[in-house]
Amino acid sequence: NCHLANKPEDIEVLQAVLLDTLFEAVVRIPYDMQLKQILANGKKGALNVGVVLIFPEGFELAPPDRIVPKTKEKIVNLPFQNYHPTKKNILVIGLVPGKKY
Repeated sequence: NCHLANKPEDIEVLQAVLLDTLFEAVVRIPYDMQLKQILANGKKGALNVGVVLIFPEGFELAPPDRIVPKTKEKIVNLPFQNYHPTKKNILVIGLVPGKKY
């Protein structure tokens, strides 16, 4: 993230995944919550954060009909997309309010 530069992160994923298995990846980026960024109106405000997840070749985001309701609730307002149409194993997530996520 451009505001945080190179920061340590914590990612939770399964050790091993079988073919056609759904799993959840949880990423935490610890940072000083007192840090501010310049907002569109020129004022200082809370930081937004985002992440790029790179999974091994062959992994991709599950289609919406395969995502269970509990997980859908968690990601309903979370913007994410593939990094590139041919790179379905690379996901760009965010930007989101750092205080919320």
